[in-house]
Amino acid sequence: MILKNRICFGLLAATFCVLGAPMLQADDAATGSIVLEQCELSLPQSPISAKAECGTFVVAENPADPDGRQITLNLARVPAAGRSAEPDPVFLFAGGPGQAATEAWLLVAGALRKVNENRDIILIDQRGTGKSNPLKCPEVELEDALSDDWGALEDITRDCLASIDGDPRFYTTTIGMQDYDAVREALGYEQINLWGASYGTRAAQVYMKMFPDRVRSAVLDSIVPQALPLGIDHAVKLDQAIFKVLRGCQSDPDCNQAFPGVVDRLIGLVQSLERQPVETTIDHPLTGEPFTMTYGRDTFAASVRFLMYSADTQAMLPLLIYEAAETGDFSRLASQMLISTAGLQDMIASGMELSVTCAEDLPWFPESGGRTGLVMGDTMVEATHVRCGVWPAGHAPDDFHDPLVSDKPVLLLSGELDPVTPPEYGDQVAAHLGNTMHVVAPGQGHSVTVRGCMGDIVAEFIETNDLDSLDTGCVSQMQASPYFISLTGPRP
Repeated sequence: MILKNRICFGLLAATFCVLGAPMLQADDAATGSIVLEQCELSLPQSPISAKAECGTFVVAENPADPDGRQITLNLARVPAAGRSAEPDPVFLFAGGPGQAATEAWLLVAGALRKVNENRDIILIDQRGTGKSNPLKCPEVELEDALSDDWGALEDITRDCLASIDGDPRFYTTTIGMQDYDAVREALGYEQINLWGASYGTRAAQVYMKMFPDRVRSAVLDSIVPQALPLGIDHAVKLDQAIFKVLRGCQSDPDCNQAFPGVVDRLIGLVQSLERQPVETTIDHPLTGEPFTMTYGRDTFAASVRFLMYSADTQAMLPLLIYEAAETGDFSRLASQMLISTAGLQDMIASGMELSVTCAEDLPWFPESGGRTGLVMGDTMVEATHVRCGVWPAGHAPDDFHDPLVSDKPVLLLSGELDPVTPPEYGDQVAAHLGNTMHVVAPGQGHSVTVRGCMGDIVAEFIETNDLDSLDTGCVSQMQASPYFISLTGPRP
C-alpha cells in the first residue's frame, strides 16, 4: 500500500487570520533584496486562509555551482499583530518531510497567536516543497494507492522521478538550512527563534548545528533525534503507543465493559488479515461513489497508524477495532483512514521526502526489519528500500547524525501517546542540551503545540527566553480524550 509508505507527520487544524501590513522591502544583502507584498495564504482542500506578505528568493540548485541552475524559494512574513515587533522573529520549520511552511502555519496559527502578537512569523517553503520548486509526484489514483504491489510502488516512484523539475540530490536538509540562513541574512535579522514540529525538529537541529550564533531560542515539538534514521522505528513505536491506548481502555470500566478483550482482538485482526485479506466497500472520499477495496494487514496497519496521530481519533480505536473483530466489517476503519489521509497528496511533496530519506536515512536502514510480529511489520523498511532503489541519493555530511550539542534555551514538547516521536526521543535530545526543558503532554498524540495550553507555554517561553521561570502547571490538567463507547461519542 502506498499511502502507508509516506512518512507524513500531521498537525491539527486551527484557524487564525492576521491583519495585513504595508509592503516591505528588506535591506539589500549580498544575496540580493527581498520584496514582500500582501498576499493570502491558503491550505489545500480547506477553506482556511490567512493574510501575510509574500516574496521570493533565488538560490543555486547546486550550492557547489553558484553560477549553474537557479531555483526560486517561496516565503512569507506574517507581521506581528501588535503595534511593534521584536527584532527576533520566529522561523517555522514544517514537518513531513515534504510539507510547506506557508501551509503548515495555517494549522498552528491559532495556537501561536500570542507568539505572533509582538513577533513576526517567517515562513520559508523549504526547497522542494510548496512553491519552492516543488518535487511533487503526480497524483495517484486511490485504487493504485491502496495496492500492496511493490512493483507498482517502484513504477510510481519512477514516474515521479521522470515528472519532477530538478535534481533530487540537492534537496536535502543540510542544503535547505543553508537556504534558510541566506533568507535570514537577506531579510536583515541578526538572531531568530525557531519553532519546528516532527521532521521540522530535525531541520531546526541542523540549522542550530550549522548557525548556532543566529539562534536565540528553539521550540521542538514531537522531536526527531539526530541519531535516528526516519522511519526505522515507526513499527515499534506504533505498537508501543497503540497498546497503551488499548490497555487504557481495559483499565476504564465503561470502555472495558463495552469492548472486552480489545488487545487480543487487535492481535487477532493482524493475524487473520495477514492470512486472508477481505473485500470491503466504502464511499469514495472524493466522489462519494461506492468503492470496493482489498483490505489486508498492511491497509489495516495504515488505518491504525493514521488514527493514532491525534488523541481525538485514538479515542475511537477500541470501538473500531472491536467492531471489526466482532462483525468482520472493516468499512468504518477504512473510511476513517481515508478521511484522516485526505489531502496528503496535496500537502506533501513526496519527491522532496524521498530526497531527504534516501540521502539521510537509507544508509542506516537494515536490509530487513525483522519485525514481522508488529502491527505494521517491516512495511516501512521494505518500502524505503524499494523507493530509494529508484531515487537518486544526495549527500549527507559525515556528522549529520551526531546529536545536537547546545547551550541555547530549547523547549522540548512531546505527546505521551505519540506513535512516531514518543517522549523518549525528547529525552535523548535533552541529554545533550545544556539549557532545556522537556514537557510531556498527558494523553496526547503527535504535534502538541495545538493542544490545550501548550501554545501559551510556547508563547511565554519565546517572550522571556527563560526556562527557569516557565509556568507549565496547566499541563497537569491535560488528559486523553474520553473513549468512544458508541458512534455518538463517549458515555455522558
